Amino acid sequence: MVFSFKKIFGGVREATKDAGATTVGIDVGSASVKVVEIEETPRTVMLRTYGELQLGPYDAKPLGEIVDLSREKKIEAVTDVMRESGVSGHNGALAMSLYSSFLTVIPVTVGPQEDIANRIPVEARKYVPLPLSDVTLDWSELPPVGDNKSNLKEVLVAAIENKALAEHRELFAAIGMTGESAEIEAFSLIRSLWRQKDSTLAIIDLGAKSSKLYIVRGGMLERLHRVGQGGREITRLTAERLNIGFEEAENQKRAFDRGVEQGPVIYQSMTSVLENSLSEFGRLIGQYEARLNEQIGRIVITGGVSASPYALEYIKERFARPVELAHPFAKVAYPAFMEDTLKTIGSSFGVALGAALRKFQ
Repeated sequence: MVFSFKKIFGGVREATKDAGATTVGIDVGSASVKVVEIEETPRTVMLRTYGELQLGPYDAKPLGEIVDLSREKKIEAVTDVMRESGVSGHNGALAMSLYSSFLTVIPVTVGPQEDIANRIPVEARKYVPLPLSDVTLDWSELPPVGDNKSNLKEVLVAAIENKALAEHRELFAAIGMTGESAEIEAFSLIRSLWRQKDSTLAIIDLGAKSSKLYIVRGGMLERLHRVGQGGREITRLTAERLNIGFEEAENQKRAFDRGVEQGPVIYQSMTSVLENSLSEFGRLIGQYEARLNEQIGRIVITGGVSASPYALEYIKERFARPVELAHPFAKVAYPAFMEDTLKTIGSSFGVALGAALRKFQ
């Protein structure tokens, strides 16, 4: 199997025979590439290093712009971020973009004596937008809600294009890495943010290209929804309204003050883009809670936009309930002096860290 559904995060082991070995997680996003290296010691898992590079310049575009790099440029970018961040390990995992995969929850009706596995290929053909011969398919039956004994089951289905898997293997080989098989970014992110004490969790991932909602119960992804607007659109609106260049708007968006002259314009650009996504996500969260008959335990925001000034404050007001900024580095040990820095930047590194943690499932 390609994906790991059955155990999103099973806890970090205290010690193994391979203590001292490192593992690397790589997240090639639409606007930046991130890397995290961790090391297993006899007592815990330690953060060794991390790094991020913007991808725009690799395609002759400004910082913050969305790019679709050639194979050669992608290899160059990943190689550069590993070198600049001082990564020394050669074993790890690369998370695959949701855009190179298909992930959804489907209903499957199963007879009393029927094996649900026999129904999956039949039902998957109705939803997967490519011939099944062109994808690698995996699935997991979701646990029922309450005492539901219906023959209608919910199944999480995932498919990755075989072409994308081949490109993944080529990239790994080109940068001299070995390690885990491919994994969709959603599962890496869940692994880095799920806590063993959680019963339910909603993750709002505010990326450069899109915004995504993942609802998790018992460590299993049960609902997901994607809206095609993200940080790039905030930058575009800011540049347009302030009559400045895209890269300047990107830089201002990352550190602005509502009390200065241009601050309200940037804030309005951010909220106008987030409003539609948050409205849709709030509706879906409400529907899920009504079905479950209980409130979701935690709502966490992650992704590059989540670290923008006032983003957390605005989302808290919008949902009128507790919302927290993701702190994926809480899953590993690190020096105390890095605490503030890692809490500030951590929300952008959930996928990369989760990919690295996969070894410790």
